[in-house]
Amino acid sequence: MSLVPMDVPQPYRREGPVVTVLGSDKNLDLSTAEPSPYMVKGQRIWRLAKGVAKAGAMLAVIAAYPTLMWSAHDVNDDPVEAVTAETWASPATGVAITLVAREVEGPGWTADKPVFSPARQLTAQPAWQDAIADSLAEYFQLAAGTVTRDSEIDPDLAAASRLLRTKANTDMTPRLIAAAEALARFNGRVHAGLIEDLDADADLAQSLRLYSGWAAASSDELASLIGHSNGWPASRADVHAYYTARARAHVASSLLQAAVHTHPELMQRASLRAQLYETQAVWARIASQDPLVVSNQDGDGAILPNHLAAMAWHLDQAETASVQLAELILGTQPADMTLAGADTVVLTSSP
Repeated sequence: MSLVPMDVPQPYRREGPVVTVLGSDKNLDLSTAEPSPYMVKGQRIWRLAKGVAKAGAMLAVIAAYPTLMWSAHDVNDDPVEAVTAETWASPATGVAITLVAREVEGPGWTADKPVFSPARQLTAQPAWQDAIADSLAEYFQLAAGTVTRDSEIDPDLAAASRLLRTKANTDMTPRLIAAAEALARFNGRVHAGLIEDLDADADLAQSLRLYSGWAAASSDELASLIGHSNGWPASRADVHAYYTARARAHVASSLLQAAVHTHPELMQRASLRAQLYETQAVWARIASQDPLVVSNQDGDGAILPNHLAAMAWHLDQAETASVQLAELILGTQPADMTLAGADTVVLTSSP
């Protein structure tokens, strides 16, 4: 008798060997079955790997933005090189063009970057850049009225001063490039002998009084912040004031270095030369202050020093040295008294 059901079509009704289940014909009970130890271990390893991967991804996302902020922070306080008269007919314009190019071609102007850019969350770099541009603007505003006779204003220097002045909600990069072009035109005119030789003494003395004004302004800003307990280790206002002072000092130091090449006749006086070099060194010392974290600790600074107080002290030295040099240039202070003052600065201006 055939075991194939009658409802199966004829081509599939060929009989063959019967396949049966070996062993007991009773129903199998799997309630007491256990998985393989290797399978359990593999599952644990897999779950652990997935957990570590998820945690790592979350930490990477959280740390990515601060990391990008740290990498975007770039304050170039290296001394400006090649500002000699052989390189630039007007060394001061060479200094300014170099400082502007460092920021625009280096990290880029922070305020011009998109709002979501990590660099826009920085405090030190924007303060540094704004102070450099504004300080150069003030310097060339002063210089525009001293390089010509008959109370005229030099058009290129006046344009550079106007373009260097920072403005909120305005792209600064095109303005800075245009300012550099105006300064380059002025340098070309000096090279062609189109700028008359004026009173070098009065020119340098006015510049020094401008620098002393920068020192006084930064000292006032720092004085309003020093010792506040809510400024430990530092607030945004502390960092902004600190790096503004550093940037002003960097500009003053660089321009004083250029003055050595701009007015070589002034360097013939021994007392003047000593005071000028020391004044430039004091400003350079301020510009080189670069703590890892700006500290404004209230009290005696047992753990962290008060960088704002130290900066204010250095600024006072720079202000005094600049005023003494200006008075010596104009002949209102005896040379021996100025040299004694210079010696005092040398002895007391070390950190």
